[in-house]
Amino acid sequence: MGNLILKNCKTIDNNTINIIIENGKIKEIKKTILPSDTATDKTIDIKDKIVIPGLIDPHVHFRDPGLTHKETWKTGSQAAAHGGYTTVIDMPNTIPKTDTLKNFQEKKEIAQKSIVDFGLQAGVKTEQDVLEINKEKPASYKIFMDLHTNEQLDKMFSYVGKTDKPLCLHCEDKTLVDYNIKRLKEDPENKEKIITYSYARSPLTELIAVNRAIELGKKYNLQLHLCHISTRQTLELIHEAREKLNITIEATPHHLFLENNVYETYGVKAKTNPPLRDSNYNITISNLNEFDSIGTDHAPHTIEEKEKDTWSSAAGIPGLETSMKLLLTEVNNNNLTLHDIVRLMCNNPAKIFKIPNKGKIEKEYDADITVIDMKETGKISTENTYTKGKYTPFENRPYHGSNIMTINRGTVICENDEVYEHNGKYIY
Repeated sequence: MGNLILKNCKTIDNNTINIIIENGKIKEIKKTILPSDTATDKTIDIKDKIVIPGLIDPHVHFRDPGLTHKETWKTGSQAAAHGGYTTVIDMPNTIPKTDTLKNFQEKKEIAQKSIVDFGLQAGVKTEQDVLEINKEKPASYKIFMDLHTNEQLDKMFSYVGKTDKPLCLHCEDKTLVDYNIKRLKEDPENKEKIITYSYARSPLTELIAVNRAIELGKKYNLQLHLCHISTRQTLELIHEAREKLNITIEATPHHLFLENNVYETYGVKAKTNPPLRDSNYNITISNLNEFDSIGTDHAPHTIEEKEKDTWSSAAGIPGLETSMKLLLTEVNNNNLTLHDIVRLMCNNPAKIFKIPNKGKIEKEYDADITVIDMKETGKISTENTYTKGKYTPFENRPYHGSNIMTINRGTVICENDEVYEHNGKYIY
């Protein structure tokens, strides 16, 4: 691996630095480059653009294996690099699920096609499966609470309690979701009335599930990470629980920036789980100080799968290639700071998931760096994206600020919208 110097880098504190990279690691950070430093394979002039640690997305669905018509490790990781991400953690709900040692190992091998570094979350099946997978160093375990009864959840939480890993949770109550869907399906008009979906998976379904998760987390002394929290009311409940429980929470860009009235203009393609909320419940950028991380929940489907009716269409929105543009626009609008972005998308994900040598621009850390241009403007479009999911509810939305270069372990993997070949590594 060749050596590299990044010169004239601007930090988020407006200092100018030069970063000397050797063998994929940050060797030195210097204010002035000496002649002796320039004996290197390559120097890149960053031209006073801002550098931050490579982004870490702890919540992606790359659909591979089993659902590769939606996404693959190659296309998903290309989308990640294009969006400024150098590390991703993939979810266990592929086909087959990564809830046995064999399935986990096979997926880890398939994921070698990734061009960014990666981790894998494991599913929860039996106690024996959980303990066997734990030897393979999963990033965490994941439970979709809307798929299991309370009795099943108690057992599953207990299995993860026998490991040293975080438990990530999709928090929606199965009983209430099933009841609401059955009731709302009785009115045939709801089949084409897309906003009904957000009532079927109501804010109360999230609140009940989070309350249950907190109870079980205390019972089994677990580190909990609650994915895509979508309501302000849930935030209040979590705030009280933090005093007695190791609990972190994730926001997604689509919950931060959209309300359920978007169904009127964008239709069923904005369908996701948990659904978008109305103004009585939804979180916004102003709530981000209460969150610990931002995950895109990148969940692509084919257009054909998205363009069905309320109940039959697939739930999920691609997010890797739009998130930074949306968030940097808020920085330019003075609703967010670059320190917030680094905390939520670099420092904290590395800390929560115990990812070694990532999340900071510091000596001896992996040379994972995202370069951003706060002056770049344009409109969000799926025209030049790498994901197979060619749709976004943010289509034509103006942006001000964008990532322009992605460097993974000292190698440029994306520059000016062009993604290059690279060999990603398992992060544990």
